[in-house]
Amino acid sequence: MSTKKDLIGQQIGQYRIIAPLGNGTSAMVYRAQQIRAFDRDVALKIMRPELLGEPTFAERLMTEARTIATLRHPNILRLIEYFTDDSDGEKLCLVMDYMPGGSLGTLMAEGLMMIARVETLCAQIAAALSYAHRQGVIHRDLKPQNVLLDESGNAMLSDFGIAKLLSENISMTRTGAIIGTPAYMSPEQWEGAPIDNRSDIYSFGVLVYEMLSGQLPFKADTATSMMFQHLHLYPQPIELLRDDLNPSVSHVLRRAIAKKREERYDSADAFFETLRSALHGETITVTRLSPLPMNSYSMPSEDDIDTMQVVEPMRASQTLASRPKIAAPITPQTPIPDKRRTGLSIGVITALVVAVAVALGVGALSRTTTPPVPTAVVGTSAPALPEGQRLDGRGVLQTLIPAGCFTMGSAPARDLDAADDELPAREVCLSAVWTDVYEVTHSDYQAFVDAGGYSDPSFWTTEGFAWLTSTGFASAEDRAAVLDGREPRINLSWYEADAYARWRGGRLPTEAEWEYAARGADARLYAWGDGYQLGYSIINESSRGGTAPTRPAAVGSRPTDRSWAGVYDLVGNACEWVNDWYASYPTEPSDDPVGAETGDRRVIRGGNYSSSPATARLVVRGSRAPDSRARACGVRVVTSAPES
Repeated sequence: MSTKKDLIGQQIGQYRIIAPLGNGTSAMVYRAQQIRAFDRDVALKIMRPELLGEPTFAERLMTEARTIATLRHPNILRLIEYFTDDSDGEKLCLVMDYMPGGSLGTLMAEGLMMIARVETLCAQIAAALSYAHRQGVIHRDLKPQNVLLDESGNAMLSDFGIAKLLSENISMTRTGAIIGTPAYMSPEQWEGAPIDNRSDIYSFGVLVYEMLSGQLPFKADTATSMMFQHLHLYPQPIELLRDDLNPSVSHVLRRAIAKKREERYDSADAFFETLRSALHGETITVTRLSPLPMNSYSMPSEDDIDTMQVVEPMRASQTLASRPKIAAPITPQTPIPDKRRTGLSIGVITALVVAVAVALGVGALSRTTTPPVPTAVVGTSAPALPEGQRLDGRGVLQTLIPAGCFTMGSAPARDLDAADDELPAREVCLSAVWTDVYEVTHSDYQAFVDAGGYSDPSFWTTEGFAWLTSTGFASAEDRAAVLDGREPRINLSWYEADAYARWRGGRLPTEAEWEYAARGADARLYAWGDGYQLGYSIINESSRGGTAPTRPAAVGSRPTDRSWAGVYDLVGNACEWVNDWYASYPTEPSDDPVGAETGDRRVIRGGNYSSSPATARLVVRGSRAPDSRARACGVRVVTSAPES
């Protein structure tokens, strides 16, 4: 077959090829003139020759042609003709109307779109999808490149080539193959589960998020990471990326991309109508969604359905009994040598399960097979958690950090940013502890407040309760609206963090315990290694050409910010109070160090959403007076583990 360059100027059937328009995985698309019809321009799609050897290809192509031909809608690209040309080897061709306005992808590349423009295009896309769904046709690959624009800028939905007729029982795709584009695929597409119109609504929700914010809700370098995010995470609220949007828009988008399809909108029209109301600040109905399968919390709402005009900050008044019991993954770990004792063994759910699943064809996974990561066990008194994890007495998920030794502090030869108070690097050995998998959330902390934590002196040190009495504080401080109860609880003083940990039946970690949970035996500088990776954590990356968040995100939002022990958000999101008084490091190796006996400042560890990459290194030490409420800092609890 001729090359793309060779085809320019040639005639195929009644069409003379003028210029290339696109180059996809299944076809090459050209602008052509239909010389027997007033020389009008058309789009000529020529199927890739390597596909011709597939036994079912011709049948699938005929299904594509029949599917498109049945659709008659002003916002769906019209199929003009399907034919086979044998003049220069077999060519299978589809001919469609030519759209001179390019694609939605090209339009979005020009810059952030005006809300009115997004609304107009979404109305047209929704109308086309709803019409197709009523005809029993699912698109299955909705993305910016498949939304074309006519000469007036109207949206035209194209490429139903992988759509499936609901009314037919067709099974022609390869076993285990994934149909779709990873950034826009619904959870059920990743799992290989049956598809209906709500899969298109999920993809539409992803597309709208991108149109409004200028960026995809989920970003990943690998298919494994992309699958994990679509199955287990929600994106950050869109109003944090665009300040002219009402927070209610986030609720609309979150329902459109709900992990459970039964919680999504029933139709594209219903999704758009609610979106339009939110964009105009009108009253919408917000439905609470099921808790994420990876986290030990639920949406912080008192009722299943709230009606609101502008979404109010969500207050988490969640009782222990109402908190779902959730399991989360632990990454594989290398056995850690311990000079004093035999290391404790942790059973792990290995990330290789996910990688192998992708290699074999993620579509082969189904809801009846073992999922790639542990799933939620909700509402049971004895949740099925992986070995090495537990729910503490207050129902918060913890993981076991085994006993072991590591090099604590900076090594200047390895870390060019090493600071004086991070020196010297020395060997430290630690006993096993249970550590919170996630930073304490608003929902978690509100349970302490609701239980009378601010009036019961038994949870406070003498100095802490004296400070509390003198200030008259009856709760934690909110310096900004709480948009999501799953964000880390910040603006806490050390006294408050310590009292919360005591209420939980635990304590604040020592500096050494915190750093070991973060860095492990190889003493890495970030959760993923020594080199900084853009986008791996929720921090200020403007110095590296990235974005600068204005607030933290839901805990566990970045699976790449997860330590060797399966502990999340140690690099960024929120910094955390630890137990130690701030002082210079000793020079000698030590066992279970607890820091100085007294001081005027307590240590803060970990970066936060406003930290730079250099100041978010896992060796960095901060400090503040214990009565000072730290704007971006929260708490993580540990509990001593019994000796085995």
